[in-house]
Amino acid sequence: MKINIIEIATPMSSEFTMFADLDVEKLRETKTIRVVAHHETKTRISTTLQIGQGRVGANFKMEGFKTFEETKHSYVTYNASVVNYFLKSKKQGLEQYKEYVKAVVESVVKNNIKLELDEVTVELEADKF
Repeated sequence: MKINIIEIATPMSSEFTMFADLDVEKLRETKTIRVVAHHETKTRISTTLQIGQGRVGANFKMEGFKTFEETKHSYVTYNASVVNYFLKSKKQGLEQYKEYVKAVVESVVKNNIKLELDEVTVELEADKF
């Protein structure tokens, strides 16, 4: 799968629906995923995928990238979950984050959504990286 990354500016506001599933049909039609990068701390970057009105966190441990593992508790389900934030450093800057995003998107599309696409365009909101 070929993944193209287009950097876009973070909009003044964005819209999504809580607890909505990712819109697989919209992904099949547009072949576009929005990825939002935001700081949890100065060096920990959280990654969120948005397709249609659905938004999910995609903080995975990926081979070849340094991440920071943290256990979080959901206020809704009261369950614990493990997240792996991308670790920003002198050796891991924006270019390495783009490669991390490519790996995460490929993993999610193939393994979670189970969709076979030749090409995917990622709209990356990382101007505050």
